[in-house]
Amino acid sequence: MRPMPSVLVNGALHFLVGYENDNARVGILKYSLSSDSLSLIDAPLAESVVFHDPMLMAMKDGSLGFAHLDRLILYVWSRKIDSDGGASWARGTVVHLKCLLPMEDPKSEPILIGSVEGGDIIFVNTDLGVYQIDLKTLECKELMKGRNFYSLIPYMSFYNPPERVIPGDAAR
Repeated sequence: MRPMPSVLVNGALHFLVGYENDNARVGILKYSLSSDSLSLIDAPLAESVVFHDPMLMAMKDGSLGFAHLDRLILYVWSRKIDSDGGASWARGTVVHLKCLLPMEDPKSEPILIGSVEGGDIIFVNTDLGVYQIDLKTLECKELMKGRNFYSLIPYMSFYNPPERVIPGDAAR
């Protein structure tokens, strides 16, 4: 399993972890910033599915998301918390990428490389380049050519605070 960036959801950092002797098994390590505690979350269908390059994402509704590919089908899961505090995974979007993404080599498989935090956009690398997919509209847009990308972290904006002026500093 290749390294992926952590995801911040509900005051906790979530890291995708693989198991030493079983690279196909996946877990999620949750570090709560408020309580300074660690916990382990099972991936959806952890016992029955072999994940190839899964990805964590922050969903638009504020929940933790989990995306993975099975050949040319993209599955997106969302972690739901009920009123009693119990958590479970709910399968959301299922996208057939064969009809959506252009690919030159039918044997090559796309790779999930990133997502927009709090959005419904993911980034996929194919043998022809990097593509952006909007999960709500299923619109696909080519971002760049080439297959040398294994992780993509988009930024939306930066906040630059106004310069502070300290009285008496004007002469300096």
